[in-house]
Amino acid sequence: MERLPSRLGYRVGLNRIQESVISSHFMHTMSQDPTLRLYERHDFHARLLTIDQRQVLNGLIPILTTASTRFCEERAKAARARALDRREEYGHGNTSTIGASESITEAILDKEFSRSGARYNERALLNQRIKEAIDQRLPIDMVIPALPFKIPSPLKSRGPLPDLGEANFLLSLYEIVRTVEIIYRTEHPNHEGLSARFTVVADGSRFNEAVNKSSPEIVSYQAELSRWTKILGLDEYVRVVDYRSLMQEGLPQEILSSKQEVLHQAKTGYSDALWPIFDPGDMNATFQSATEAELDPELGNSEGRFVSLLKSLVYTMNYRSLQSLHGLNDEARSDLYRELTAHIFHPYTEDTALGSLDTSRRQGAGQASGFPPEFKEELRRAMLNEVWGAAIHYIAEIKSDRDLDEDPILTCLPGYLRWTIHAKQGQIAIATPPILGVSVQAWAGSAVFRPTSKGKVRLCSLPVLLLEAMGAIPVAVRLNDRRGTPSQPLFYIDKEIGVGNMDGLLAVLRDTFTRRRFS
Repeated sequence: MERLPSRLGYRVGLNRIQESVISSHFMHTMSQDPTLRLYERHDFHARLLTIDQRQVLNGLIPILTTASTRFCEERAKAARARALDRREEYGHGNTSTIGASESITEAILDKEFSRSGARYNERALLNQRIKEAIDQRLPIDMVIPALPFKIPSPLKSRGPLPDLGEANFLLSLYEIVRTVEIIYRTEHPNHEGLSARFTVVADGSRFNEAVNKSSPEIVSYQAELSRWTKILGLDEYVRVVDYRSLMQEGLPQEILSSKQEVLHQAKTGYSDALWPIFDPGDMNATFQSATEAELDPELGNSEGRFVSLLKSLVYTMNYRSLQSLHGLNDEARSDLYRELTAHIFHPYTEDTALGSLDTSRRQGAGQASGFPPEFKEELRRAMLNEVWGAAIHYIAEIKSDRDLDEDPILTCLPGYLRWTIHAKQGQIAIATPPILGVSVQAWAGSAVFRPTSKGKVRLCSLPVLLLEAMGAIPVAVRLNDRRGTPSQPLFYIDKEIGVGNMDGLLAVLRDTFTRRRFS
């Protein structure tokens, strides 16, 4: 298939006005809120609802997939209606000449699927691309880099494996594929093979070194993702491939070498520019200097690209300095993480010792309140040093893709429609609706069933800190050997749903579960 026209396709380099590369800014405000507290160990286990695997496979999954099927049919019908309404934009004088390509274009740009899709992609050019594929009876292949790893923050999730949030993300990709397929087969009912497919380029192996996430954890996470595609019956439509493997197998050697050279130059350039101004004792001045010194400014962001990235990475890191502390149980380490990340940009002194703060803050800090301020200041500086280096590594890794003459993912997968998490020109940003004012990706939170404003129940992801502060019920699947207690919930149940057991939840979901992102 021919390449996309340049206006629709790849744009070299990070956008100097606005282009996000990561987003967890909301975590800093949450972490500093003393009213938000995780369950203590005994409280968590007292609230934990443990269910059997069969309740998931025979009860929950059919509800999700049935609702998904209805949703796809609705979106296909709505896309067809919008294509008819926009016939003149597509160059048609009447509705009789509107075909599958126009309807598929509208489906892809549907706000239920994509965010500001028409702003970053021209309808006419996208339609041309899709029409060429249909005329050649080729599938509409799509790709998105996503699902890196469960972010190792105890404020976001209670474990390293995918939960129902990742399953929800995979199901949302299937819904795009299935909606496209419904429209495609309306015009070509005898088409053999798949009409559409989605490839997830799981990019955890790209960033794990920067944030200290182990390779075995990446492998386990990706294996679980593939298992979920089978459980949901999506494996024919959605596949998961590893970023590093794709690059090594699909990029010509000269492009691989160029990519490595860009990475090296970016890391060297950012290190030379930013390490000399790093002062953990005065981060406000450091931020100001970083905004002035960074090599790829983002003019539409008052903090600049690097500082925004750094603040997000604070809640993405698996800190070596914390992991190396001996004699701490998980709860104590989590308490220490909570306090230090909330305090990370401000030095500890005798005047800022936790004992001088209010009672609610002391309760929120738990066992961390027992450490002297000198010890916490040493840890704070060590953590800042880690995250500063991680931000340099991370931005260099981003540039090793963005500064190439062609998007390396599309070099490996030519002809694919390129989706993205963060909106940018020529790529289709997947819709992630805000819940309680924040948009949280599946890998940056924990799955929860929550009521909507219109009396329905939706599945989404939120930080575990927020969920447990709101009294949500953790639900975990019983271990196969029936020994021990599972520590990572598969999902949470918002207490406003008003149920306390799985049978009650399934009954509510049968009547009210919705796949609509915005309702």
